[in-house]
Amino acid sequence: MKFCVENDLSLFEFHDSEFSFVSFDGKDLIVSASMVNIHKNTPQNPSDYDMEIAFAQITFKNFNSATYEPGRAWKTGEDGKSYPVGPQVIFREKDAIDRILEELQNEITVYHFEKEDRGYSIGGCGIEPYFTMEFDFDNVVVCWDEYKKKAWYELHRQYRYDAVLRTPNGDETVKLMVGCHEEPVYYKGSLEQPPTVNVGCTFEGKEYWGHGSDYLWIDAFADLQRQLPEGVLLKCCLTCRHGNLCPVGNDKNEVFCTKDVLITQKSDLYYYTEDDREREKRSRQYCGLCEGYHPQTDDFYTYNDYLHYLEKA
Repeated sequence: MKFCVENDLSLFEFHDSEFSFVSFDGKDLIVSASMVNIHKNTPQNPSDYDMEIAFAQITFKNFNSATYEPGRAWKTGEDGKSYPVGPQVIFREKDAIDRILEELQNEITVYHFEKEDRGYSIGGCGIEPYFTMEFDFDNVVVCWDEYKKKAWYELHRQYRYDAVLRTPNGDETVKLMVGCHEEPVYYKGSLEQPPTVNVGCTFEGKEYWGHGSDYLWIDAFADLQRQLPEGVLLKCCLTCRHGNLCPVGNDKNEVFCTKDVLITQKSDLYYYTEDDREREKRSRQYCGLCEGYHPQTDDFYTYNDYLHYLEKA
């Protein structure tokens, strides 16, 4: 296969992956795995995103020391605490391997795959609604040929920032949430195609949300401003007259502060955004704020789409 990793399971995320049986010769166990993700910035995945592997083959050399424990039902006692129902049952060695192979032949969903003091542990479901299997091996090799897409958790990202609202009663700091989706999601009862962005905060006990599709999030910030009560202003670098985008391409959540220089046209920004020292000095996140804040207006040039989106509706 094109890619192989030997004895380094820490490169992978196995949560919600599916394992199925390939072969067992009494010594080496081989399984097929789907929905396994590999971390970004690794020799096998140099991209900036964790990636889902299309199909992987995992070989456990000298599979040994196996135990298999079916899950038990739980009930709540009069003291409010939870207690297991029935005796604990743990199968060992050959009995455990037989049950593990039976589960794999039926296909299992993996909830966790972790290193333990005495080997490895997998918690999952299959024939049993929940089980735990423990085992060890001398060597493990994960091989695959291709990637399928970004990992599922990369397709739905959430961020949280402190943001300031200017209100009639003074400035107020709130928690601002940003949700980014690269898969179809339902919004207000309709299925929307990606990319979609939601930006929201809570003010005076009520939630307010803005919605957009710009990968830079700017239209969603503008929509949030429209949803906020009259007289309440998003006070941050993104909405500031000095918060400019980069004229040769931008990344989300980044503007460049030019409060100490006069910008009258797009070309004025090339030096301040392309020179390494200037860029580092001026780079700001959207929710940043300083004493030089002034809201954007039509009569002051700012290379920034925020006002355009705000007035578009």
